[in-house]
Amino acid sequence: GINAEYGVPYYKGSVTSKTKYHISVGHETVLGRLTFFSSPTKENGVEFSFENRYQFEESFPEEKDSSGVFALLELENAVQCVPNSMVIISRLDMDINSPTCRLAFWGRIQHSITSPSYTTDDSLSGLKVYKTKEREGIAERMNDEYTVIVKDLFKKETDIDLFTHLRVELSTGESGKIEGSFGNSGKCKVNVPEGLGDVAKDFLDKKKKKGGGGERVTVKLTFKRFLFDKKKQMLQ
Repeated sequence: GINAEYGVPYYKGSVTSKTKYHISVGHETVLGRLTFFSSPTKENGVEFSFENRYQFEESFPEEKDSSGVFALLELENAVQCVPNSMVIISRLDMDINSPTCRLAFWGRIQHSITSPSYTTDDSLSGLKVYKTKEREGIAERMNDEYTVIVKDLFKKETDIDLFTHLRVELSTGESGKIEGSFGNSGKCKVNVPEGLGDVAKDFLDKKKKKGGGGERVTVKLTFKRFLFDKKKQMLQ
């Protein structure tokens, strides 16, 4: 299920995604795995909606500001619950003799997933939780004023077609789009619609004359990948 989460101030440990905790619903307590995500803007409010996009969180915010923080709870055993049921997440395996709070946080169920095969069917496909990814390559040379050959942005075995038309930023200030692969070694062609500036041209010209030395023009690619998208699409 999907919960809105609220921290317990007395709990001092970190609570991380993809980790198992004790999850109590009603009169039952089962083990389950958590995946945290949050609304990137406060405009989406604190109510969960499949219409919104959410940012993956490595852990529950330590500052305990839980506004707009949610968790996907994947239980090892099914439990009965009703909408808006209270859920308590805890670490009951901690030493009972330790003067430490074992209750990590609590929340209320905002959506329930009932399919036992939710990991293989489409139960989670509408959950738009993304991770932001970054890659950086080096402009190896310019074909012409509007085209740059980039290396080290992808591995040799990467299917560059999946990244075609994604936007990149050059360290010299220009913006471009990936046109496709160049050769078979992982290099790609980048189109710069407004043309390369004098600084970029100068750097790449010096690099050509020095046989690879001199200043480098880096090319950065930033994109979003959605965790539950079976097509593994990249978006910006």
